[in-house]
Amino acid sequence: METKQELGSPALEMEISGMIRRVRRSAKWSQRELAHELGVSQSAVAKWETGRTTPTARMLARVLDLAKLSLAAVRQGVTQGDERSGAIVAPMKVETARDAADRRYPAHTFVWAEGWWAPERSEMTAWWDQILSRSKDLDLPRVRYSRHWGARRRPTSADVADHPTWRELVAEAKEGWQPRRLAPVRIPEWAFADTPKSRNRRREDFFSLARQPVPRE
Repeated sequence: METKQELGSPALEMEISGMIRRVRRSAKWSQRELAHELGVSQSAVAKWETGRTTPTARMLARVLDLAKLSLAAVRQGVTQGDERSGAIVAPMKVETARDAADRRYPAHTFVWAEGWWAPERSEMTAWWDQILSRSKDLDLPRVRYSRHWGARRRPTSADVADHPTWRELVAEAKEGWQPRRLAPVRIPEWAFADTPKSRNRRREDFFSLARQPVPRE
């Protein structure tokens, strides 16, 4: 049964209990009828409405859905610019860029592209430009992320609000410096070795790079 614990804020508990009563009023349901729709006991609904307990977020979403409503985060207090008081705050996008292990980048960080990917210290090898060119062909930018903005350009409102998609990172890499296209050479596989902690490349792509022909312009 999804009836849960105290939230610690009397005002918030009153808002939740009042919203549950609002749903019942809109649907013209008794406590018993709402409980039947949700698969909980009538006493659970009664406790929600009196503030003795609160439903889980998932259960609250189900309650609101019955009245064709949905959960929303609303900004409070006096704010500036686009962040006005009362504005609905959207969740972070689902389709943002992911790292080599298919993990999202930490939500509290900025994420940006810094040229094209190459293994650490490969700038000292003879295959530096070749590797960068191959990464460009495969749309594999060098992704950076940090708590502090580190790109040379100024962050936009989109940078501040959310993480970019992989396509947006590729587009940013294409706007900057581009590697020289040299005569095709075979790149040894060890040249693509990367640190185990890298969160920047897709392993299955880079281990096959040396076996792929270099596209001719």
